[in-house]
Amino acid sequence: MVKIKNRYYVIRMVTNDESQPTPRKSAIFQEFMKLTSEMFGDFGYSILKMSLSIRVLDEDVVVLRVAEGGSKYFGAVLPCVHKIDKQPMVLQTIFIGRSMRSCEKRLIKIRRDELHSALAKCTRTETRNQLLNAIQQICGKPARIFTDEQRNDQQTSS
Repeated sequence: MVKIKNRYYVIRMVTNDESQPTPRKSAIFQEFMKLTSEMFGDFGYSILKMSLSIRVLDEDVVVLRVAEGGSKYFGAVLPCVHKIDKQPMVLQTIFIGRSMRSCEKRLIKIRRDELHSALAKCTRTETRNQLLNAIQQICGKPARIFTDEQRNDQQTSS
């Protein structure tokens, strides 16, 4: 028996006007199929039609599954997408993996890094506490969170 190998693409949808992207799964699929048909004809269309599926659609992130044979066609079509469902946007490939588990791990790491960078830029105490709570929910409760003064004191004493 032959196992079909898949590639999972984690893609971020970036809109031109910084608004939240709101496409539907069917609109995303139709846009990819339209561009594939234009670029590769019936052969490329049939390969992607059989293997492309949208696994996750969450706010600005999409996880797509493509069979290994169709991944080169999909990779060629990906930069050509400029709008989905009449909303102008650019697709940014975050990660290409061989399993949903590896994509999930990478997405958690990316989201955690986004929270940490937002925490570093935060100036208000109330917002900082909300971000710390969000980080604790993702990472677990840290042993101790140091303030900037405590971090500097520890580095000078070491």
